[in-house]
Amino acid sequence: MNNTMKLDNIYDKYCKNTQHACEVKKYAVMIFDVLKQSVESFKNLPQKAQDYLAQAALLHDIGYVVEKKSHHKHTMNIIIDEGIQGFSPEEILIIANIARYHRGSFPDINKHEKYADLSENNRILVSKLGAVLRLADGLDKPHKNLVLRMEAKETADTVELYLKTIGFKPNLKMAEEKKDLLEFVLQKKVKFLFM
Repeated sequence: MNNTMKLDNIYDKYCKNTQHACEVKKYAVMIFDVLKQSVESFKNLPQKAQDYLAQAALLHDIGYVVEKKSHHKHTMNIIIDEGIQGFSPEEILIIANIARYHRGSFPDINKHEKYADLSENNRILVSKLGAVLRLADGLDKPHKNLVLRMEAKETADTVELYLKTIGFKPNLKMAEEKKDLLEFVLQKKVKFLFM
């Protein structure tokens, strides 16, 4: 495995929709920040986790160069095979797994070998960050850069995400569909509200 490839190189080599990748990164970091600030189970995440999430967000769709249907799995394999400069093999495995779970099945230690290879703490981290990336990808499905900022509030049963948009309510159909892993990780319903 070549662990010396720079992110720019892997991004330039494989990323076909740079605008979407950048928007998903922006939303992922935004969601991470509000959850880390407001949701108890995210407050103890290390700041380095945001770096992992940002890398995974930029690279989450690179598997399209192989095929569309299982591109999330191919993305994981490309990241592992190519490596990213500045990250250890364990960190690359974390980033690859985060990107893998932006769609498809939930992380499963019994079915997913690369996920099972992680330590227990890193599996928890991947599940949380994969859930954030999955939601960020859903928020960008209209591809119109509609969410300007966000706030979160945790209640006993829910996590409410307050969205400030560019002046009208966007269609959140894909975000509603892709909040499933975050709800599973939080063991709470996620609700979208507008500021």
